[in-house]
Amino acid sequence: MTSSKLVLFQNSECKDLTVSDLLKATNNFSQADIIGCGGFGLVYKANFPNGKKAAIKKLSGDCGQIEREFQAEVEALSRAQHQNLVSLQGYCRHGNDRLLVYSYMENGSLDYWLHECVDESSVLQWETRLKIARGAAKGLAFLHKVCEPHIVHRDVKSSNILLDEDFKAHLADFGLSRLLRPYDTHVTTDLVGTLGYIPPEYSQSLIATCRGDVYSFGVVLLELLTSRRPVEVCKGKNCRDLVSWVFQMKFEKREFEVIASSIWNKDKEKELLEMLEIACRCLDHDPRRRPSIDEVVSCLDGIGM
Repeated sequence: MTSSKLVLFQNSECKDLTVSDLLKATNNFSQADIIGCGGFGLVYKANFPNGKKAAIKKLSGDCGQIEREFQAEVEALSRAQHQNLVSLQGYCRHGNDRLLVYSYMENGSLDYWLHECVDESSVLQWETRLKIARGAAKGLAFLHKVCEPHIVHRDVKSSNILLDEDFKAHLADFGLSRLLRPYDTHVTTDLVGTLGYIPPEYSQSLIATCRGDVYSFGVVLLELLTSRRPVEVCKGKNCRDLVSWVFQMKFEKREFEVIASSIWNKDKEKELLEMLEIACRCLDHDPRRRPSIDEVVSCLDGIGM
């Protein structure tokens, strides 16, 4: 098994690392060190002797699609440096495996805090949820508007929003990303995404767009407001699909009932309903009527002002 030199970017927090260091820090990619599962591979926690940590994404296999995946991710993330994006520190090949070295996010995923954390004292409060929404939107806006060429994420979801020690949001997992030429507005693709987040138009056309990402982000906003998963398999028939349920409750003038009891506060009623309105605009069935991510950022920043 041959290894290539570990390439570290200029802004990397992980100086002077080698492939051997990565193997030692993950106990040769021990199952015990797995912290996540992303597109085409597993994510491992690396603990280095100096006390620093990193997340290592291991893309396994030798098919052409995975090779292109690796190249696209490295190329995109080496340019995509923003405070609300998970930072790619470096990369290398190890035998048939491709390794991506990311900054480690101490508090894991938003999905965990909304849907898996059972400690009631650790429930995310409204102010933290709003901060996360604003940060994730700004990260997505950077991909859509600032990166050259622009990037469509294609798999925006709560498990791809990672939280650092201060619960600052970092958009993650560009394993499904595709680069766009500067003046393209869409990219042809196989149907991608995660059940519950996929825009309705993707079933009609194999095209991923920035407005499709906005739809998926609207679902994340509903998760923040309701603490429900996009698809609840154990709920009654009418409650299984989060988006349909929220729109039905809104139609019945019962929108207050969709807000999670853990964050409901009469003093914050206006702010909660403002975010709900932003989410519903993102979820418009017609992508042409959805706001751009820049508009979403502006609206979220305006909440409480």
